Amino acid sequence: MAAILFGSTPVLIKKVTANAVTIGLVRLSIATLFMYLIFIGVKRLKALDKKDWKALALIGLVFGIHWISYFYAVKVSTPSIAILGLTCFGIYLILFGWIFQGKKPGVFEWLTVLMAVGGNLLIVPEFSLSNDITIGLLIGLGSGAFFAMLPILQQRNAHILSYTRAFGQYGFGLLFFGLFAFQADFELPTNDWYYLITLAIVCTVGAHTLWLRATTHLPNASSSLIYYISIPVAMLVSYLFLNEPMPLNKVLGACLIILANLLGIAKQVLASKKRMG
Repeated sequence: MAAILFGSTPVLIKKVTANAVTIGLVRLSIATLFMYLIFIGVKRLKALDKKDWKALALIGLVFGIHWISYFYAVKVSTPSIAILGLTCFGIYLILFGWIFQGKKPGVFEWLTVLMAVGGNLLIVPEFSLSNDITIGLLIGLGSGAFFAMLPILQQRNAHILSYTRAFGQYGFGLLFFGLFAFQADFELPTNDWYYLITLAIVCTVGAHTLWLRATTHLPNASSSLIYYISIPVAMLVSYLFLNEPMPLNKVLGACLIILANLLGIAKQVLASKKRMG
């Protein structure tokens, strides 16, 4: 459910005339208030110690960086290009394993990286910073790195109630967006407010809270596999409602990126099973 909603989210972001900062401030304000009033309250917050608050602040910071960069990627390019930037989820897991766990990638892993790079080359018509597709994809790739960190942070802090972690993620994410509040513009058309409320309730409280709960208990490889459902959803919805062109090179590039990540994840799953006997 979360992955399907993720696929529809960038299309709504594109349809809203509000800028990235305004979208983030509105969505996170509504989501934070909603989580506090419905699920949290004062008692659960008082039960948190200093270490818990630090963990929530880090989760919120990572989430905030992921969101603001993702919104800019959608606005600069297209919904499908922005979400394709997040498809290197599996590749990031390989790299994070190398950086944080000392698991050096082998030949197979580097081949999957090359496949993903090849897919990006097919999608981008010309690698130039004057090209919106290139810029959007690069920003999306950066956003994907922070998105991949979230499940790791959620698992490390699984002792904190999931709804409390969601509240912290949205609340501290809101504080991060507050640093850019001077860029916000709330004089928006009526339709924008309908879209923003939908984004806040359905795509933030709904999708991200479901994703948080799922990724806390699922292995990273399983989370990555499920996330890829959002890619064809985003491409289809973008094609139907925004008339985004879907030339053969974009479809082939997307397939190559997805295949590279799935192969990398599959190898991790097989290796895990072997270790377990």
